[in-house]
Amino acid sequence: MVARGRQQTTIAITGGALSGILGGIALSLYMLLATIARGADPWLAFKFASVAFYGDRALQHGFSADTVIWGILAHFAIAAGWGLLFGLLVFGASRGATVFAGVVWGFVVWIAMYHIVLPLAGLADIAQGSSAAGSIIAHIIFGVSLAIGFLPFQRPMGYSSTPLTTRSF
Repeated sequence: MVARGRQQTTIAITGGALSGILGGIALSLYMLLATIARGADPWLAFKFASVAFYGDRALQHGFSADTVIWGILAHFAIAAGWGLLFGLLVFGASRGATVFAGVVWGFVVWIAMYHIVLPLAGLADIAQGSSAAGSIIAHIIFGVSLAIGFLPFQRPMGYSSTPLTTRSF
């Protein structure tokens, strides 16, 4: 991690968390469309993250307010956490490097979620039952959306918020 001041760290954390939520929205929309395209229950896209709390009940067909609410909350909390880490890691990079890092970050998040987090949460069966290609695409969409959302918060190294007219050359 690059040494930075408190204000830069705050921007990286805040921007990362907010961008993570944006990435979470993009991932949710992709999951919803993929679920509908498969002819499956569209509520699964919103309930999936609540499986850790509700078990098989979260995978039952149809709407259930508590599983949908907890699924959405868990999904966005996790997305904000991944975004926060991304912000801390890439703050100071160029715009192009930030977007490229988003692609890589999406793949890293997929590896971590499907090979570490889900198995540790007792959800290895769900991870193994998913299409790897579809899951990787979904997480790359997350990473790219996160990176694009982070661009307004990005401050490439050497950036100064001081107007040109007051800088000494």
